[in-house]
Amino acid sequence: MAAADPQRGWWLWSINPLSLLLWPLSRLFCALVWLRRRLYRWHWLQSEALAVPVIVVGNISLGGNGKTPVVHKLTQILRQHGHNIGILTRGYKSDFERQTLVLAPGEISAHAGDEANMLSELCQCPIGLGADRISAGRQLLQQYPQLDLLLADDGLQHYALERDVEIIVLRQQANGNGFCLPAGPLREPLSRLHQADLVIDRDGSDIQEQLGRCWNLLQPEQTLELDAFHGQPLRALAAIGFPQLFFAQLQALDLQLEGHAYPDHYAFSVDDLMPLLDQPLLVTHKDAVKLRPFASDHQWDNIWVVPLELTLSNDLQYRLMTMLERKLSG
Repeated sequence: MAAADPQRGWWLWSINPLSLLLWPLSRLFCALVWLRRRLYRWHWLQSEALAVPVIVVGNISLGGNGKTPVVHKLTQILRQHGHNIGILTRGYKSDFERQTLVLAPGEISAHAGDEANMLSELCQCPIGLGADRISAGRQLLQQYPQLDLLLADDGLQHYALERDVEIIVLRQQANGNGFCLPAGPLREPLSRLHQADLVIDRDGSDIQEQLGRCWNLLQPEQTLELDAFHGQPLRALAAIGFPQLFFAQLQALDLQLEGHAYPDHYAFSVDDLMPLLDQPLLVTHKDAVKLRPFASDHQWDNIWVVPLELTLSNDLQYRLMTMLERKLSG
């Protein structure tokens, strides 16, 4: 099992005395989750539809399931089938989490948060930010009325927003001990997987992932294959859900590196980075959008961004498009 994020409780990742002590609270949490979902189904709590179909891409555990690369890949596939896509996201730890903001395709904002900026760069489509996905969706459609389909990133439990399709992204490591909060990392019980329209297993045979050609943070037009770093000491930095996965992928390429893991969504400072710049530093795309404001002179010219590239099997793409055609056509 991957090492736990430093932000998360150590007891979430195994069955141990503390997780067993918290287990009754976990059962209560599951019951409240079940009741809340039923209240929306029974219309005691109101959900609202947007003017175009909505596909929710989410997970049932605390972060680190690798949704963002999946959302990027889905955007590519749906565009190939003629859809005009917009994305809704909470903008976690951004200045607009409790407000709404719309990013133009490819736009970066220092106030938008790392995941929103990464999605904007990767997907090149308009992004609506805000914890209130309905308000964000309305604002997004008002500014981009040509959109015909919205992807809601990490909105599975946001039942106030009606959805036409539910896709759950699963990563086995993120399920921890299999208990719901607070005894485990699950936001909903594992039985919730059977109620989604499609489950995408990030660790399954339907997805192949590889690290792509890296690019320089200061000069993005300058690119290198990762094997160019063979035989030299390196550092790698990651502030993602499971940073050890990134380090392991690099080490599998026979790179000699020292990994530096930070909590997911960590807000870097210059002081964090300065001790790491004496060697080439490999970072994730998600971290690159937070480091770019610091990268202003030659001291930062040895930071290299390593993109993650996903390939979905033909069978998974067929099941995805068949399911979407059936669901979206009514």
